[in-house]
Amino acid sequence: MTVSGLATPYGFQDFPNWTEGRSAAIDKIVIHHMATTDYDSVPGIWKTREASAHYGIGQNGQIRAYVDEDNTAWHAGQWSANSSSIGIEHANATGAPDWGIAQATIDASAKLVADIAQRYGFGKVVPYKNLFPHSEFYGTACPGQLKAKLQEIADKANDIMAGGNGNVSTQAAPESVQTPQEDNRSAAIKEFQDKWKNRWALREPFRIRTCEMQYGMYQVLTDDLNVEPNSWFYNGIPTKLLEDLSDPQGRSFENGAMVRFKDDVNFGTIDAYDTNTNSIGILFTGFPYMIWFDADKFLAHA
Repeated sequence: MTVSGLATPYGFQDFPNWTEGRSAAIDKIVIHHMATTDYDSVPGIWKTREASAHYGIGQNGQIRAYVDEDNTAWHAGQWSANSSSIGIEHANATGAPDWGIAQATIDASAKLVADIAQRYGFGKVVPYKNLFPHSEFYGTACPGQLKAKLQEIADKANDIMAGGNGNVSTQAAPESVQTPQEDNRSAAIKEFQDKWKNRWALREPFRIRTCEMQYGMYQVLTDDLNVEPNSWFYNGIPTKLLEDLSDPQGRSFENGAMVRFKDDVNFGTIDAYDTNTNSIGILFTGFPYMIWFDADKFLAHA
């Protein structure tokens, strides 16, 4: 088990929404705000909300540990980002719409970031290189005001790692730096983006591997479409989106059954891409969570 010496376990892994182990090396930290002033409500809210993070910091700078760093917390909105990062939540000092953050919270965040960066050999902490806002990986307003505080957190963390106390002046964090990058998109993602302009339609049937009650609803996993490795949280397809072609009347969704998407949800827009895992994310009408699919498999069935 790996937990920062700066943190006190609190409700530690006493909720279902995290994954044992990791599928990638840790190379980044993702910053969040809790969107609540009730520090003690976390992590209890994750017993019913499909999310989690490794750490949380209170308004007075207290640091709590929620998930073992050796395990994968569900915080970034992308499986590849979750697998390779540590997520830090920050309690808000004021409520909506400002969602303020106390200076003590920022100072404690810098200490925790410095500790993590040292232990994992990040070197210098640099925003958008190894320190990211949640919004970099998912369409969200999180981390609120903390997005403009990334450089301050990084500067304080770097000073602490150099032997200082973190009491340094700083400048506003830059936006994500746009630098020329090699096009590492797969052929399938290129086709979806360049030819189909992020549109999709999937009317072909596919075979389900298994159907289970997960997170309060029946869902299926399918080797025909799912990215590997897969999980119910990111890749489960609710049966309410499907027609059971093997048993249209009974809708039994037995293992091995042939199914298809219903006519009102079998087309739309691709909402996110992850080139690292060659996957596409889709928000289906009537379902609030993004489902991730293997781009090659999805294109083959389109």
